[in-house]
Formats: sequence, structure tokens, C-alpha cells
Amino acid sequence: MPVIFPAPPRPGRGRGCARCGGGPGPGPGQGRGGGEPVPGHGGGGAPGHGRGGGRRGGERGSLTAETVLLAPVFLLFMLFLVGAGRVVEAQGEVNGAARDAARAASVERTLSDAEDAADRAAKESLSGECEPEVSLAGTDWKEGALVRVEVTCSLDLDFLGFGAAKEMKGDSVVPLEQFRRVE
Repeated sequence: MPVIFPAPPRPGRGRGCARCGGGPGPGPGQGRGGGEPVPGHGGGGAPGHGRGGGRRGGERGSLTAETVLLAPVFLLFMLFLVGAGRVVEAQGEVNGAARDAARAASVERTLSDAEDAADRAAKESLSGECEPEVSLAGTDWKEGALVRVEVTCSLDLDFLGFGAAKEMKGDSVVPLEQFRRVE
């Protein structure tokens, strides 16, 4: 009687399995004798069939676990980006309010009028987002001097869920107008 040896697996024909011989399924001359079970493999001789679905038992559900662990980290990262963007935007708004306040103050005739004009300009520029505090400290009210305005505003970051507030400061320096308003 002639002896028949199993054919070696051909490359490119299905997913192989090192434990059962490597063919695409049980057939004549493939695998370990036509589909006889491999001990500890979890099913027949065909890879991808049986209990593990071709995966090792320790890897089942790993994608779900990774997603569950990474979702809160991704969410916190997104909240950080939104908060950082809001802080940068608010800093630009406060700097703009300081610039507008300094310009409004520089055209007034008296220091008290300049303080009122700077306060009004800062409130209009920030349009109710916060209650600005305007200071003209360091301004020397004489011809050829500089008007220094500092605007301070408290930015509410409660929308992020942290209940925090950040104090924003903006300042601006403009020359006192030579040709100020004449009343």
C-alpha cells in the first residue's frame, strides 16, 4: 500500500495556523489529516472556526476595554482645548477693551472725564461678558504725556464644569492727544 504524505501549505491560500497545519480548511491532503481536532485549539482543524474565532482567548474584548479607558481621557483633552481656546479669546478681548479705553481717554479734556470715557469704552467693548475694572494709574495728565490704561476682568470658566474663574488683565498706552475735544 502506498504511503501518502500531506501536502505542504501553499502561500497565499487563507490564514494559516501553526498548530493545525495551516490550510484554509479541512480537506484532503491539508491540515492535520482532514480536520481532526488539535488539542487545546478550541475546535476543528480549520483556523478561524471554533470557539476563539481565530483569536486567542485573552484578547477577546480588548478593543472595548481600550475604548472605555480612552474615552474619558479624550473627553478631558477636548475640554482642555475648549478652555484654552476660551482663555486665549478672552485675553484678546480684554486687550482690545484696554486699547479702546485708552483711546477714548486720550481725547478727553480732564482726567475725570477721561476715567469716565475709559470705563464706558471698556464696558461697551466687553459687552456684558464681565464687569471690567478700569485703572488710569500712572497717567500724567499734561501736554505730551502718555495715557496708561489697565483693564481687569474675571473670566468665568464654569461652563467647563470646573467652577473656576481666571482673572484677565490687559493694558494699553497711547499718547495724550494734542488736539483734544474743545467744549
